[in-house]
Amino acid sequence: MQKNTFVVILVFSLMATAPAVASPLNLFIQQCLQFKPTLSQLDTQASTSTQAVQFEQLTLGFNNINDRLNYYRDLAQDNQRESILMCQLHLADELQAMLNSPNLTKLISKLENDEPTYAKLSLRLATLKATQLDINLKSQLHNAQATIRRNLQSQYLSMVFNQSGCELPQPINSATAEIKSKETLDMSNVETNERNKKDFDISLAKYLILQPDEQCRKSAWIAYQTRAKEKNKTPLAAIKTIKMASNAAKPSIYSAQYYDSNLTSAQITRFLDSQTNNINVAPWNIGQHLATLPHQAYQGTTSALTLIEQSMDVLSDFGVTFDVIKPYAHKLDNNLPSQQTNNLNLTGTDKDTDTDTDTDTDTENLTLNANQNTTIRVWHDKRLLGELFIHPGEKTTSHTIRYPVIGHQFAQVSISYREKIKNRRQALNVIDAIAQAISGLARGSQFYLNNKFGASADHHQLGQHWLSQYIQLRVPHLQASAREQAASVYQQQLRAFRSQLIMQFYSTSHLDTASLHNTFYNSFNSHWYEAADLTYSFNGIANEGIEYYLPLWYQALVNVIIHSRKSSVTARQVFEIFIVNEDNLILSEQLAIILAPPTDISSIIRRIINDGNSKD
Repeated sequence: MQKNTFVVILVFSLMATAPAVASPLNLFIQQCLQFKPTLSQLDTQASTSTQAVQFEQLTLGFNNINDRLNYYRDLAQDNQRESILMCQLHLADELQAMLNSPNLTKLISKLENDEPTYAKLSLRLATLKATQLDINLKSQLHNAQATIRRNLQSQYLSMVFNQSGCELPQPINSATAEIKSKETLDMSNVETNERNKKDFDISLAKYLILQPDEQCRKSAWIAYQTRAKEKNKTPLAAIKTIKMASNAAKPSIYSAQYYDSNLTSAQITRFLDSQTNNINVAPWNIGQHLATLPHQAYQGTTSALTLIEQSMDVLSDFGVTFDVIKPYAHKLDNNLPSQQTNNLNLTGTDKDTDTDTDTDTDTENLTLNANQNTTIRVWHDKRLLGELFIHPGEKTTSHTIRYPVIGHQFAQVSISYREKIKNRRQALNVIDAIAQAISGLARGSQFYLNNKFGASADHHQLGQHWLSQYIQLRVPHLQASAREQAASVYQQQLRAFRSQLIMQFYSTSHLDTASLHNTFYNSFNSHWYEAADLTYSFNGIANEGIEYYLPLWYQALVNVIIHSRKSSVTARQVFEIFIVNEDNLILSEQLAIILAPPTDISSIIRRIINDGNSKD
């Protein structure tokens, strides 16, 4: 008997800009609200391999709609936010229904007792089910996070003093701040007025550079860090309660054979201790310190398209090649009466979508032209990875519109870029976007969850970080100046301190203010006895939580991979193991191939510590 398959077809322009996106977005929202995925057709009596394939077929439409929603979220106008929220809430309800399905419980049990490939998928599903918050808790979490974000992004800030020695003789910028000798205001508090926060941040930075008195600079910096302390206490406490309740379901999962994603608390603490290095510069002195260092002007290309082409040339090292699809390249014109459109099957069946382009479009060698939207077909050796859409925009970003699933669908990724590059930071943003795009396109698992989240959940971005670093080392004129190096060291040390603060916040009932002061002193060679107040000064503690340390961990692992991989392992093999990962290897299995033993997490941390000591 023929089975019913729910297919959602969406006609829209992949190259649409925000002003032109309203009509396809409205259509998408309607179809999103009508979409009803179900696992009722899963044949629980079939073989493990058959059930795994059926599960992908039954859930792929839901996953594609969810990813499409994330893509549209950045393009939508303010009056479309409510519709997006309605779709998001509907998908949350449908996900909860699927996770509670008896057939999913049977599938997890079936997969768990099979070969490693399926056992790992079972663990991924069990983790997703155990850690999923109900809709009420999820709503409370998001509301608390939004409250903290609003408190930190207050648009009405000004600096005020009551210490006569802390005023500057002239206003920093008459248009953005008033720091005059006649003002008699309290610097222990940052009050509100009608000044724009971005301008305020600039004026504060200028003040920290121009103020010769260190105690005044310290008072100003601390006042800014603690500006939302009282407002953020309640929502942050709520977030801690919700996250701890969610983590309570994890211990049995963590003990599973194929779960090596999270470091233990002791391992994280040891790693962060190894990252605590006294840079001998206090946060309130960093501006003046950087101003004294030599800075070499950016010498690289000023064209984002040229840098994209240079990065794509580097990718040929891994057998990645590119073909421009001619019919989809057209001049960007927001006044066009219509945009070039594609039929998109949200269930992702390749025979209905991607292979059509093989017969009705021509390709040419990679040549990117300014002011054009360009569609590029991406290959890895002889495997078609999917399509990459490149177009100019106000900022440089990368979005994975559709993840690849071997045997089911190819990938689609969009890169928006600023046409002119003015400095090294903007150049690195372009390379990061390319690395993110290729990492999204090249995933080689037959399971969607592994391609989106990785076989090891908290390490799925490791390959992307390695790839970005690899490209950076091979594109000319990207060397950091002494000033840029010092700024990077400071940002890294600040993240290390914040990460240790987060670890304490989520693992203890009360912060140890004395130990945090000591850690702050050991990081910056300056005293701040109330360093625990930094808890309320940044969004990462509410959003990323304990995972805030991961960029430091990724960078440390990338350094180990670059400098300590086996001589017999090529960069191409690293690409295939960490990015393609067709065999669904978890981190310990990947490291065992790349590095000489021992390669367990504790041994890797020892290598990181030894490398740090040798540099000292």
